[in-house]
Amino acid sequence: MSAAGEASTSVTNKGRVGIHQRWEAADSVIAGAVLLVAVILAIFTFLCVQGYDNTIREAKARAERSAAVVGLGSRWMILSILSSLDATTASGGGQADSIKDSASQLPADVTIAVYDAAGRAQGEVDERTPSSIAEREYFRVLANGQEWALGAQEATAAGRTTFAIARRIVSNGQFSGAIVASIDTGLLETLSAPQDLGPGSTVSLVREDGWVIARNPPLAEPTNLNTSPAMEQIRSAPAGSYSSNASPVDGVSRLVGFSQVPDLGYIAIASIATDTALAGLWYAIWVVSLLLAPIALAVLVGSLMTARLLRKTQSAQRSLTKALDHNEALFREIHHRVKNNLQSINSLLQIHPIPPEVRADISKRIFAMSAVHEHIYRSSDFGDVRVRDYLHTLIQNIRDGADPKVEINEDLHDVVVDKDAAAPLGLILSEVLTNSLKHAFVGRDHGNILVSLKQVEPELAALVIVDDGSGYDPTQPSKGIGRRLVHGFAAQLNGEVRYSGAQGARFSMRFPSRPPQPKAL
Repeated sequence: MSAAGEASTSVTNKGRVGIHQRWEAADSVIAGAVLLVAVILAIFTFLCVQGYDNTIREAKARAERSAAVVGLGSRWMILSILSSLDATTASGGGQADSIKDSASQLPADVTIAVYDAAGRAQGEVDERTPSSIAEREYFRVLANGQEWALGAQEATAAGRTTFAIARRIVSNGQFSGAIVASIDTGLLETLSAPQDLGPGSTVSLVREDGWVIARNPPLAEPTNLNTSPAMEQIRSAPAGSYSSNASPVDGVSRLVGFSQVPDLGYIAIASIATDTALAGLWYAIWVVSLLLAPIALAVLVGSLMTARLLRKTQSAQRSLTKALDHNEALFREIHHRVKNNLQSINSLLQIHPIPPEVRADISKRIFAMSAVHEHIYRSSDFGDVRVRDYLHTLIQNIRDGADPKVEINEDLHDVVVDKDAAAPLGLILSEVLTNSLKHAFVGRDHGNILVSLKQVEPELAALVIVDDGSGYDPTQPSKGIGRRLVHGFAAQLNGEVRYSGAQGARFSMRFPSRPPQPKAL
């Protein structure tokens, strides 16, 4: 790979590491808190929307039921008045006593008056009764042959609002006038009071041609809703409901229910102000918001405080990790330099006029010490040492300089020792194995040596070196310093050394070890 490619890869990897490092546990805490608050707000919003839809739907249904009640009540009232007018007409129609009797029997605040063919009142009339109805639309339709008619809402001289129910009078086969019942629009208040529709609600009776017959609260002037878009919807079904964003009369948003009274030619309408319908929902939302706001704030503040503590902890951990990495680098450098210094000593040893056998023995011992430091700095384990690989390296080095006819077998387990015990253990192995190669197979063309290292107890290991050579008598005095070195190094390990040589030579040493630990991933 080119230098440019290596630099690009390095930058890319650093960028990836930087992105990974920027997202820490503190960020996860904040993100989790924000997500939790977002979920709570989403659920709250969903419930608000659902509550809004349910409230609107229930208010429409209530308005429709109220319209049906008003339609039935007004129909019964109007039919009762028409029946009374029919009875008055049949009894002669124009007598004052008969009119008063009829009015007193009606189930509403009603004034009855009789008018001639020109629309002039016959007899005395009160302030709620017009003296002439010649210009009234309902009088004209009666004159043209219609049997009865409903008049639009109108104001009286007394400042009240009424609507008229008029019946045609025929004398000798000719139109001779009309008998008219003027009904106070307070009738609708009586009909709507049990419904308790709340502030801003209205109840109306509207003719099929759009003229408002009666309304509570009353209108300031006669009104025709024929051009209103809602009239098309009202005429299209016998009953129903709809939302009115702005009433054509007063501009108030309402939820409207209607019910047709087809046999009498009008429509009963009841409406609930949207603000009134939603007042309970808005109050509930306000109360829940007061409860949720502190909770959400506490979650966010708590997450920020936790994140701050985590960042401080992580900063301290990064500082400790950096210091640890620095110390490991120093230890690695120290072991590396010690190993290089030992190799330098070995190189200097080669140029001194020393007997070859002595030089070889010293070189092997120096190599044993050097191999320990190399193994430590390569493994980056500066406390405990797993000596299997280290001893294997020593055995390979000794095998390379030994008689190839001698076979060295290994049975090395993953024993852990203190770093200060690794070098003496390696020196013991080197002394014993070298001595076996040098003396056990003199005059033979083959041989076998077994090197075994096992954990025999949780805190006790055994090193065994066995050959099938000529044997060894441990009672004979030693000619060199090898045995003394072995016993000295064994003393450093607090080990127990045993020799036997009945058939071949057997060396064994038990020494304290570390409890086996799992390898780091």
